[in-house]
Amino acid sequence: MNASRDEPLNFPLRCRPLLKPKIWGGRGLERVLGKSLPPDQVIGESWEVADVPEGTSSIAGGPLEGASLREVMERFGDRLLPGRRGEQFPLLVKFIDAQEDISIQVHPDADTCRRCFPAERSKNETWLIVHVEPGGAVLHGVQPGVTIDELSARIADGTVMEAMRRIDVRPGDVIHLPAGTLHAMLRGVMLLEVQEPSDSTFRVYDHDRLALDGHPRELHIEQALESVRLNGDAPACIEPRAQERPWGRRELLIDIAPYRMERLTLRGEVVLRREAGVPGVVVGVAGRTELQWPRGAALMAMGETFILPPGVERLALRPHEGESQVVVARPSPGRGAT
Repeated sequence: MNASRDEPLNFPLRCRPLLKPKIWGGRGLERVLGKSLPPDQVIGESWEVADVPEGTSSIAGGPLEGASLREVMERFGDRLLPGRRGEQFPLLVKFIDAQEDISIQVHPDADTCRRCFPAERSKNETWLIVHVEPGGAVLHGVQPGVTIDELSARIADGTVMEAMRRIDVRPGDVIHLPAGTLHAMLRGVMLLEVQEPSDSTFRVYDHDRLALDGHPRELHIEQALESVRLNGDAPACIEPRAQERPWGRRELLIDIAPYRMERLTLRGEVVLRREAGVPGVVVGVAGRTELQWPRGAALMAMGETFILPPGVERLALRPHEGESQVVVARPSPGRGAT
């Protein structure tokens, strides 16, 4: 890291993801997104933007080459979150590739963490489906009428999946999972996940398989039952609000207290709106996109991610050839880690 503390962060930061081996992973991130994966490993997650105790992404290229996002936040955090140097970066952004069914799990909400699990952190998350093999689906919440007693019994006898809602998905679908929603990805689904910066996860069923170390993974049934919300009537898929523009299409995917997500389909040039004091994250989800700012330019491929410090005065996006698509995520103004 060659940048000095006095150097302004007035340029986008290209992210080098942290790759996570998973027993349900594979090589799909390489095949679909063109990511370079280590040989002979089953990779399930690519943590594009991560600043959590369980792992941190890093910066690729430029004066911050090789620095972890944690190091950047400790040294330059007040230029990403003005007045809050050293705090946690307020988003966790991942690509996830389920080559096998993922465990049935739930994340606690802020109230449950305060009451029961002060060492854990709230985790709301939103999924954008990137790629689906035939028959791909997700599990989202429990079916209407399922009680906590029935859920507990089904967890105990291994039939919990029968009590859950199965949602068939296709590329482009947007699914929101409020903290407390019992859920899982099923085999053949790849998605982009934007969430609060937390890895707090309580598993209730892991398909009776062994972890990479040859032992069963830990279950957290008591904690999960304390955290789960029986929201069987809540919609799973979000219908984005779309606006046609001369340069393409803007879709608001979600706007909640932790974060806001938009999807931009680019057929011409658009200049991103600057939000004072709030960083952004731009992820390429289709095609290739040119980024241009007052002192430089870069090409972003599908599957690549950039962090936008508030000091970037003007950022123009345009498709490199034909059409491209990006997701822009920002934490809510004034919000740090929860």
